[in-house]
Amino acid sequence: MNILTFDIEDWYMSYDGSQIDLRMWPTLESRIETNLNDILAFLKKNNTLATFYIMGWIAEKFPETVKKIAHAGHEIGYHSWFHEQPVKQGHQKFTKDLKDGLEILEQITVKKVTHYRMPRFSLNQHTAWVIPILSEHGIKVSSSTLSGRKLSMGTIPYHPVIFDYQGHSMPEFPLNRASLFGFNYIYTGSGYFRIMPLKLIQKLYAHQTYNMAYFHPRDFDPAVPTTPLLPFYRNIMSRLGNKTTKPKLSALIKQQSFITVGQAAEQLLKTPEKIPHINLGP
Repeated sequence: MNILTFDIEDWYMSYDGSQIDLRMWPTLESRIETNLNDILAFLKKNNTLATFYIMGWIAEKFPETVKKIAHAGHEIGYHSWFHEQPVKQGHQKFTKDLKDGLEILEQITVKKVTHYRMPRFSLNQHTAWVIPILSEHGIKVSSSTLSGRKLSMGTIPYHPVIFDYQGHSMPEFPLNRASLFGFNYIYTGSGYFRIMPLKLIQKLYAHQTYNMAYFHPRDFDPAVPTTPLLPFYRNIMSRLGNKTTKPKLSALIKQQSFITVGQAAEQLLKTPEKIPHINLGP
């Protein structure tokens, strides 16, 4: 099972909101429209659908681009308003963030949004309190954690799981990783995908029965801007290997078929008894 996903953030966004003050965002060159037009054309050419996790701030600024994604048949998920982690928001702020984000995406696409991805894949026992809130607001499937992550009650597996928390359950499709000498790395997309040789990526994909591919628009952009507002290493890493992303992914698509998170969930949830559960609550 290979799943294709995109986190829709601009090139200067990351971490907890950004390393750049939110007030500076409107002053920086946006590459969202250009990059997404390129990505949508690429996916159409390769006859492939994906799940797009969109930030509320992006949706508010670029509603027509969000419409293009939805009209092309791709799946829409929510990825927070400002890329803030729930553990730093608290219950009240997270709930408002979720409501506002779902509202704007559903107004733009005229479709119910049932998919969610937490910033920085930070779902764990400390943020499991979001599960009832997500369920209450119509989220059916999450992709918000990392395989191999240690929890007090075990380890996140390298395949889908169902998280239980105080009477609520949420199917979770983790971002899977490979392990080498005790170091876990994400080979399925973004920075590692850009710098790794194609043959190694193909071998790793073929070795696993579950792969969660994960990209940002900047991963496809060979002309990512630089700014003194970002650390030196970020300006370098944002451009490293970007020209290779499309040819590598195109070759991978020819070798492996990809589906959306929703399609994957539909397949797996036909036999929910076969999906392991992890209880994240007391």
